[in-house]
Amino acid sequence: MFGKKSDEEKAAAKRQRQITAAAAAAGLTVMGGQFRAPNQDPVPVDGARITIERGEEAGKRVTATRVLLTGLFALALKKDMNQLFITIENGDKVMLCPVPARKEAQARILATMVNGEATGVDKGE
Repeated sequence: MFGKKSDEEKAAAKRQRQITAAAAAAGLTVMGGQFRAPNQDPVPVDGARITIERGEEAGKRVTATRVLLTGLFALALKKDMNQLFITIENGDKVMLCPVPARKEAQARILATMVNGEATGVDKGE
């Protein structure tokens, strides 16, 4: 805690700063090592998985995440076609965040950083 930090601690702190900056660029909030959004439970960054959907693809189906977050109202919700929807999952914690479509590049960068691999926009099945 005090004193000299190991290389692993420095690398972890650097990664956390990069993820926090990427999340801010995409319009998301990271505080205390957790993704945060109004009226949703925080989701830890470590071990999280991010998927990105465009509004038009996401609007064609009712996802389990939407049902989980909104209950039966998920069937009545309309998704804005000018938005992306970022789903952040970590264990049993799930967060659904709308992001303006103009921030697609920043959202992809964030997803790549968190997932640790190249991530395109999920077109659904």
